Amino acid sequence: MRIALSVLFFLFFIRSQAQDQAQVDRSDVNVLMRNEAEGGLTIHSNGFGLRYMRGWHLTGYKKHMLDIEFVSMRHPKQYKLANPYYESSKPFFYGKLNFAYLLRGGYGRQNIIFSKGEKSGVEVRYNYYVGLSLAMTKPVYLDVVIPNDSTAYLETRKYDPADPLMQSSTYIYGPGPYLRGFDEMNFYPGVYGKFAISFEYGGWQDKVTALEVGVVVDSYLKPLPIMANIRNDQVLVNFYISLLWGGKW
Repeated sequence: MRIALSVLFFLFFIRSQAQDQAQVDRSDVNVLMRNEAEGGLTIHSNGFGLRYMRGWHLTGYKKHMLDIEFVSMRHPKQYKLANPYYESSKPFFYGKLNFAYLLRGGYGRQNIIFSKGEKSGVEVRYNYYVGLSLAMTKPVYLDVVIPNDSTAYLETRKYDPADPLMQSSTYIYGPGPYLRGFDEMNFYPGVYGKFAISFEYGGWQDKVTALEVGVVVDSYLKPLPIMANIRNDQVLVNFYISLLWGGKW
């Protein structure tokens, strides 16, 4: 009888320990979330902007990805200067024809290289995307000093390298109103491709905190007219970093 009671007590103890361990394990188990969405900031070699991504799991290690991004694009050789003849003049981009912006939308895949060992770990993935890229250019307006026999005055003009008053910085006082020229935008369709490595280090299973580092290539039918008297490219190559936050479900 004493032996039977000892066996029953031992079996009850083992079962209780197993239930407690199962409860702990359930709290730590990595549940496969089939959907995710995140957004954030992108900084690249020649500008910055906003990004949105949407993902759908194919398997535990592969995802379909939707990639949408809006960024500014500067010419790598543009620079600011100020007119030394006017103390109150403002710095401007001399020789810049247009401000440029890119809207990208594409599809890609994300593959996990190393999954998280625990909640505090880091998941390493490689990503690639291809899609359409639409470049938009807005003309640059400048405040120009107009010489006059009595008193010189300022006039806002679209930058034109053929204008005698704009062929040097002597008569350029500074940048004109930024919103001027949005009704004169031109559009340049193209395509883009990205390849990147991303690191997801969020501490919660249903949250996303990620850093993505990669290269993006945009190609257009003709060069984007950003600068005057400097070669403009129709194929743009930029390195980028994206900081992303979002959720999973």
